[in-house]
Amino acid sequence: MVRRYCSILAALAALLLVTPGGALAHPHGTVQCGLAVDFKDGQPRLLKGRLLFDQAHSTQALAVLRDPTTQKLDDAAQVRFLFGLRQQLARWNWLLAAASDGNPADLSEASSPTLWWSDDGRLGLTVEMLVTQKAAAPLGATWTFSCQDPSRYWVSEFLEPETGITLAGCGKPVALPATKVTTGPLAGTARADAQCTP
Repeated sequence: MVRRYCSILAALAALLLVTPGGALAHPHGTVQCGLAVDFKDGQPRLLKGRLLFDQAHSTQALAVLRDPTTQKLDDAAQVRFLFGLRQQLARWNWLLAAASDGNPADLSEASSPTLWWSDDGRLGLTVEMLVTQKAAAPLGATWTFSCQDPSRYWVSEFLEPETGITLAGCGKPVALPATKVTTGPLAGTARADAQCTP
C-alpha cells in the first residue's frame, strides 16, 4: 500500500512539478486547453478550463491510477490525485490566468476539478475558477485569458486554435484569435484576448 501511494505521489509530482521555477531550462510536456468565460455585468465571473495532457504524462498517470489487479481505475487513487491537483491550483493559479490591462485577477476554486479521458487515452482535467478583482475593469476592457505554467514545465496550446475561448453573458462578445507566445518570459503560454459589453 505504501509503495502504491508513493507511486501516485511520483506521478502527481511529474504531472504537476510542484516547485515553481524548477523546470526553467526547458519544457517537458504539452498541455492543451479549452477556455470558456462567463461574464456578468461586463466582468468575468467564472473561468472554465478543459485541460488535456500529452500522451507520455497521461500514460504515466494512468499506470498509477489503475488498480494493478483489476486494471480498472482506482477511486481512492483518483481522490488522492485530485487532492494534489487542487492544492496546486490553489497555490498559484496553476495553468490558468486572467488579466485586464496587465492587472492579474485572482482565481479561486468554484467547484472540485474532475478527471476525464480522451478517446486516444490522454488524461483530461476540468476546472472551474471564480474570477475576482480588486477593482472592476472598465466596461469593454480587453481581457487576456491564458493557459500558462509559471514553472515552465508545460508548453500550452489551445484545443481548438481557431477559437481558443468562448464567452457567455455578453451582449457584444469579441474573442480575438488565440495566440501562442514563443519568446520571452511567457514563452510556452497560450493566450486569447477578449472584450465583453453587457
